[in-house]
Amino acid sequence: MPKPQVMIVGTFHMRHTTDLVAPDAGSVFSAAKQREIKKVIDSLEQFKPNRIAVEVIKEDNQILNEEYQKYIHEDLEAEVNEVHQIGFPLAKLLGHSEVYAVDWMGTVGNRGIGNVLKWAEFNQPDLYEYIEEAYLSKEKTELKDKRIDRHVYDCNREESVKKEHELNLAIARIGKDKEYIGIDWVRWWYQRNLIIYSNIAEITKQPTDRTLMIVGHAHVHILSQLLKESGCFDVFPATDYLQKT
Repeated sequence: MPKPQVMIVGTFHMRHTTDLVAPDAGSVFSAAKQREIKKVIDSLEQFKPNRIAVEVIKEDNQILNEEYQKYIHEDLEAEVNEVHQIGFPLAKLLGHSEVYAVDWMGTVGNRGIGNVLKWAEFNQPDLYEYIEEAYLSKEKTELKDKRIDRHVYDCNREESVKKEHELNLAIARIGKDKEYIGIDWVRWWYQRNLIIYSNIAEITKQPTDRTLMIVGHAHVHILSQLLKESGCFDVFPATDYLQKT
């Protein structure tokens, strides 16, 4: 029995976010950068998705699609984010009438990641330095001189995907005795990804469905794992389609 198919495409965030690493992509609207983005779009088009999901909270689905309709009719001033720069153009290219908001950003009384790392800096300096040197400092790179298509490919390489997962497990070790400081954030992270997984499953039910999810690359490992281990989906790595150039 054929299963619905899903591909999780990890990206860096083009806009400023509260993420641990906020790379600078330079002028996304320059002719060169737009050509690089077009290479990503053309590569992903080959997957032939009939659903495109994006990292926008589900409650904003109507607002998202109002923007998408404006984009289709060339009445939207595109912003510097991966939804407008990759999601909308790809959906329009494929003739989709809508896109799907599947994210969740609720709170469960947890500490933010910034507070967790600040706690570690003063209370577990050795672990903090390890996290900074092994993970964060390596990702804090300027992208002005790096091609966007190359960086998106790199975000989805197996080594990069595993590294992001390792970072979350390192954060889970922050704490002392019965103070599970890091886990306070990690449990929120897992809840968020479980909800995204559930929302993807909600829109991907028929054997002919092919859903492509555009999301920050830190999500790729856990979302792919949840989808694969559910036994309900065939999951394809984005590197099967992205061009390594």
